[in-house]
Amino acid sequence: MKAKLLIGLCLVSSATFASDDSIVSTDTRAVINLSVQQKDFVLERMRRMLETLTAIQQSLVQESPEKVDDLVSLLFEYTRENHPDGLHDSMPAGFQQMSKQMNVHWKKLAKENKDTSFIQKEVVTIMSTCNACHRSYKIQ
Repeated sequence: MKAKLLIGLCLVSSATFASDDSIVSTDTRAVINLSVQQKDFVLERMRRMLETLTAIQQSLVQESPEKVDDLVSLLFEYTRENHPDGLHDSMPAGFQQMSKQMNVHWKKLAKENKDTSFIQKEVVTIMSTCNACHRSYKIQ
C-alpha cells in the first residue's frame, strides 16, 4: 500500500512539474510563424508528400513503377491550385533552400521512369531532406 501511495505521489508531482510554466523547452528548432491559411497549406502539403512517398513505395512493392509519375503529378497539382500568396517570403532562407533542393528530386520522380533503384534513391533523398527540415524548423 505504501508503495502504491508513493508511486501515486510521484506521478502527481511529475504531472505538476511537467505543467509548470517556468520549465524551459529544450526544443532548439527555429520557429516559423505563418498565417492560418499558410500553416494549413504547409501542413496539408507535408501530409500529402508523406502519403505520396508511401504510395510510391507501394507501387514499387507491386512492381508498378510506372505509377510514380502520376502520383507525383497529383502532388504538384495540389500545390499549384492551393499555394497561398506570400508563403515563399514567410519562410526562412534555409527552409527555402531545403524546399528548392527537395523539389529537384520530386521533379525527377515526375518524369516517367521505371528504374526502381533510381526511384528508391530519389525517395531516400527526399525523406532525408524532410528529416533535416523537421530537425531544423517548427511551425507555429
